[in-house]
Amino acid sequence: MKSRPLIIDKPSLQSLRQRYLSATFTFIFWTVWIFLWTPLLTLLGWLMGLDLVYVEMLQLKGYREVVADFGRFLICIAVIGGILGIWAAYNFFRFKDLERRAAIKPVTTPELAAFFGINPQKLTQQQTTQCLSVSFDSLGNIVASQKLEAATRPAD
Repeated sequence: MKSRPLIIDKPSLQSLRQRYLSATFTFIFWTVWIFLWTPLLTLLGWLMGLDLVYVEMLQLKGYREVVADFGRFLICIAVIGGILGIWAAYNFFRFKDLERRAAIKPVTTPELAAFFGINPQKLTQQQTTQCLSVSFDSLGNIVASQKLEAATRPAD
Protein backbone atom coordinates (compact mmCIF):
# COMPACT_ATOMS: atom_id res chain seq x y z
CA MET A 1 0.00 0.00 0.00
CA LYS A 2 1.27 3.41 -0.97
CA SER A 3 1.67 5.87 1.92
CA ARG A 4 0.88 9.53 1.57
CA PRO A 5 3.80 11.95 1.88
CA LEU A 6 4.05 14.06 5.02
CA ILE A 7 4.79 17.25 3.08
CA ILE A 8 2.01 18.60 0.89
CA ASP A 9 3.51 19.88 -2.35
CA LYS A 10 0.25 21.48 -3.50
CA PRO A 11 -1.04 24.04 -0.98
CA SER A 12 -4.30 24.28 -2.91
CA LEU A 13 -5.12 20.78 -1.63
CA GLN A 14 -4.86 21.89 2.01
CA SER A 15 -7.99 22.44 3.99
CA LEU A 16 -8.80 25.89 5.34
CA ARG A 17 -7.81 24.77 8.85
CA GLN A 18 -4.43 23.54 7.59
CA ARG A 19 -3.79 26.83 5.78
CA TYR A 20 -4.54 28.90 8.89
CA LEU A 21 -2.41 26.61 11.03
CA SER A 22 0.47 26.86 8.55
CA ALA A 23 0.21 30.67 8.41
CA THR A 24 0.10 30.86 12.22
CA PHE A 25 3.19 28.68 12.64
CA THR A 26 5.02 30.65 9.95
CA PHE A 27 4.22 33.92 11.72
CA ILE A 28 5.32 32.54 15.12
CA PHE A 29 8.62 31.22 13.84
CA TRP A 30 9.42 34.40 11.89
CA THR A 31 8.72 36.37 15.08
CA VAL A 32 11.09 34.13 17.04
CA TRP A 33 13.73 34.45 14.31
CA ILE A 34 13.51 38.25 14.39
CA PHE A 35 13.58 38.21 18.19
CA LEU A 36 16.85 36.25 18.11
CA TRP A 37 18.43 39.11 16.13
CA THR A 38 17.41 41.72 18.75
CA PRO A 39 20.75 41.82 20.66
CA LEU A 40 22.74 42.42 17.49
CA LEU A 41 20.29 45.07 16.26
CA THR A 42 20.43 46.78 19.66
CA LEU A 43 24.23 46.85 19.54
CA LEU A 44 24.23 48.28 16.01
CA GLY A 45 21.63 50.89 16.98
CA TRP A 46 23.67 51.91 20.02
CA LEU A 47 26.83 52.21 17.90
CA MET A 48 24.98 54.39 15.34
CA GLY A 49 23.53 56.67 18.03
CA LEU A 50 19.89 55.64 17.76
CA ASP A 51 19.52 56.01 21.53
CA LEU A 52 19.89 59.76 20.95
CA VAL A 53 17.02 59.60 18.45
CA TYR A 54 14.85 57.96 21.12
CA VAL A 55 15.68 60.65 23.66
CA GLU A 56 15.16 63.52 21.18
CA MET A 57 12.00 62.23 19.50
CA LEU A 58 10.10 60.49 22.29
CA GLN A 59 11.26 61.87 25.60
CA LEU A 60 11.63 65.48 24.42
CA LYS A 61 8.55 65.21 22.12
CA GLY A 62 10.41 66.12 18.92
CA TYR A 63 7.93 64.05 16.92
CA ARG A 64 5.42 66.91 17.08
CA GLU A 65 7.48 69.01 14.69
CA VAL A 66 7.90 66.02 12.37
CA VAL A 67 4.11 65.55 12.28
CA ALA A 68 3.62 69.26 11.49
CA ASP A 69 6.23 69.05 8.71
CA PHE A 70 4.55 65.91 7.38
CA GLY A 71 1.26 67.80 7.11
CA ARG A 72 2.94 70.54 5.08
CA PHE A 73 4.63 67.87 2.96
CA LEU A 74 1.24 66.29 2.17
CA ILE A 75 -0.17 69.70 1.23
CA CYS A 76 2.74 70.32 -1.16
CA ILE A 77 2.28 66.89 -2.75
CA ALA A 78 -1.45 67.55 -3.18
CA VAL A 79 -0.78 70.94 -4.82
CA ILE A 80 1.86 69.50 -7.18
CA GLY A 81 -0.42 66.55 -8.01
CA GLY A 82 -3.29 68.94 -8.71
CA ILE A 83 -1.14 71.05 -11.02
CA LEU A 84 0.02 67.94 -12.91
CA GLY A 85 -3.58 66.72 -13.14
CA ILE A 86 -4.73 70.06 -14.57
CA TRP A 87 -1.83 70.00 -17.05
CA ALA A 88 -2.71 66.44 -18.12
CA ALA A 89 -6.38 67.36 -18.57
CA TYR A 90 -5.43 70.44 -20.59
CA ASN A 91 -3.20 68.37 -22.91
CA PHE A 92 -5.85 65.67 -23.21
CA PHE A 93 -8.54 68.10 -24.32
CA ARG A 94 -6.16 70.03 -26.55
CA PHE A 95 -4.74 67.00 -28.43
CA LYS A 96 -7.45 64.35 -28.10
CA ASP A 97 -8.54 64.49 -31.76
CA LEU A 98 -5.06 64.93 -33.28
CA GLU A 99 -3.08 61.93 -34.47
CA ARG A 100 0.50 63.00 -33.86
CA ARG A 101 2.01 59.56 -34.21
CA ALA A 102 1.84 59.39 -37.98
CA ALA A 103 4.44 57.29 -39.78
CA ILE A 104 7.35 59.14 -41.33
CA LYS A 105 7.40 59.13 -45.12
CA PRO A 106 10.10 56.73 -46.39
CA VAL A 107 13.15 58.30 -47.99
CA THR A 108 13.44 57.59 -51.69
CA THR A 109 16.67 56.68 -53.47
CA PRO A 110 16.90 60.02 -55.37
CA GLU A 111 16.42 61.96 -52.08
CA LEU A 112 19.09 59.89 -50.36
CA ALA A 113 21.47 60.29 -53.32
CA ALA A 114 20.89 64.07 -53.32
CA PHE A 115 21.55 64.26 -49.57
CA PHE A 116 24.88 62.43 -49.84
CA GLY A 117 25.77 64.02 -53.18
CA ILE A 118 26.26 60.79 -55.14
CA ASN A 119 24.88 59.31 -58.34
CA PRO A 120 21.47 57.54 -57.82
CA GLN A 121 22.60 54.56 -59.96
CA LYS A 122 25.72 54.17 -57.82
CA LEU A 123 23.60 54.39 -54.65
CA THR A 124 21.31 51.63 -55.94
CA GLN A 125 24.38 49.48 -56.64
CA GLN A 126 25.75 50.20 -53.14
CA GLN A 127 22.42 49.29 -51.53
CA THR A 128 22.46 45.86 -53.15
CA THR A 129 26.10 45.17 -52.27
CA GLN A 130 26.56 42.77 -49.38
CA CYS A 131 29.89 44.14 -48.03
CA LEU A 132 30.77 47.79 -48.64
CA SER A 133 33.46 50.08 -47.24
CA VAL A 134 32.44 53.76 -47.21
CA SER A 135 34.83 56.64 -46.44
CA PHE A 136 33.60 60.02 -45.20
CA ASP A 137 35.27 63.40 -44.93
CA SER A 138 35.20 65.58 -41.80
CA LEU A 139 31.83 67.08 -42.83
CA GLY A 140 30.16 63.69 -43.22
CA ASN A 141 30.14 63.65 -47.02
CA ILE A 142 30.85 60.37 -48.81
CA VAL A 143 34.32 60.53 -50.34
CA ALA A 144 34.78 56.97 -51.59
CA SER A 145 33.15 53.59 -51.51
CA GLN A 146 34.59 50.19 -52.29
CA LYS A 147 32.95 46.81 -52.69
CA LEU A 148 34.53 44.19 -50.41
CA GLU A 149 34.60 40.48 -50.98
CA ALA A 150 32.69 38.54 -48.33
CA ALA A 151 35.10 36.92 -45.90
CA THR A 152 35.03 33.16 -45.93
CA ARG A 153 34.39 31.38 -42.69
CA PRO A 154 37.46 29.55 -41.36
CA ALA A 155 37.18 25.79 -41.18
CA ASP A 156 36.59 24.31 -37.76
